[in-house]
Amino acid sequence: MIQVSLQMIVRTERRSDLLETMRGMLQPARVERGCLSYRLYEDVENRNAFVLLEEWATQEDLERHLAKDTQRQLFALMDLLSSEPELRFNTVSHTAGMDLIERVLKTGGPG
Repeated sequence: MIQVSLQMIVRTERRSDLLETMRGMLQPARVERGCLSYRLYEDVENRNAFVLLEEWATQEDLERHLAKDTQRQLFALMDLLSSEPELRFNTVSHTAGMDLIERVLKTGGPG
């Protein structure tokens, strides 16, 4: 699985423009082959800070998504930001859930 995070801080006067464009991008991305999740989050302490989190099943799925015209829309949004965005691509080889927390609490530490 590939996780993508894009942290953005938008200029106050362009906030509504960013949101309008992003809302139009969410649903089409979610139905693309290999898209596991595509969500935009707003920071509760800074209403101009947003994080776009994406999850893709494979590198091929991600690259197919990146080649789409909608990515040009995303790059155009960079002009609305007040600072340089932070973009990360992470490859996940293993995940755990509540079972990890339960095991650590039961055993009292690593193990």
